[in-house]
Amino acid sequence: MTFRIRFLDNDIERTRYGDDRRYYEQLIAQHGHLSDLQIEPLTLTPEQQQRLDAIKDAGVSAHDAGVYVQHGTTESDDTAFFDAAKLLDYQRAQVEPHVKAQRKKAEALGVTVNGIRYDGSPENRQAMQEALTAAADAGMATFASWKDSEGQYHTNHPVSGVEAALRKIGQRRAILIAMEAQHVDAVVAGDVDVLELSWTTEHD
Repeated sequence: MTFRIRFLDNDIERTRYGDDRRYYEQLIAQHGHLSDLQIEPLTLTPEQQQRLDAIKDAGVSAHDAGVYVQHGTTESDDTAFFDAAKLLDYQRAQVEPHVKAQRKKAEALGVTVNGIRYDGSPENRQAMQEALTAAADAGMATFASWKDSEGQYHTNHPVSGVEAALRKIGQRRAILIAMEAQHVDAVVAGDVDVLELSWTTEHD
C-alpha cells in the first residue's frame, strides 16, 4: 500500500491503507458523514518492514497480514504469528476511536452555571479563553453582552461567571478523559458494550 488514509466517520476516527487516493477523495466528497480527510505517504518502521518480510509467503489472509504488520500479531489464533498479549493492543486500537468520539460528544455538552449553559467544545473553550484574556487586558469586570451556548444574550454578564464556567469545563473534561481510559479497558475486557457507556459526571 502507498498511502495511509485518515478521516472522520460520524466523528469516529478511521484509518485505512490503499493505493488509490482519488477513491477516498471522491468517497469523502460524496458522503456528508465523512470529513477531515488526510492522505500521507505510508512509510513502514524497520520493525514493520521486518514483519512484512516475515509474513510475505506465509499464506495468511490479507486482513491478518495487515494486522500483523501493524500490531505484531494476527487476529486469527490459528497462525504461527498469533500473539495473545499483542492482540489486546490491536483490540484497544479498534475500540479507542469509538470511545474517544463518545467522550468528545459528552465533552461538548459543557456545563451550566447560574442557569447559563457554556458549550465545552474546543472552539468554545478557546473563544471563552480569548474573551477572558481581552477582559483582563481591559480591566473589565463584566461583559456588556454575552451570548450563551443556547443563543441567548445576557447584558452586563460578570467576567467571574465565565471564569468559573471555564474552570468547571476543564474539571469535567479531566474526569471524562479519565473515564475514557476506563471505558476502553472495560470494552476490551468484554465487561460492557461500547454503545452502553455512561458519561455522567459530578459536574452534570
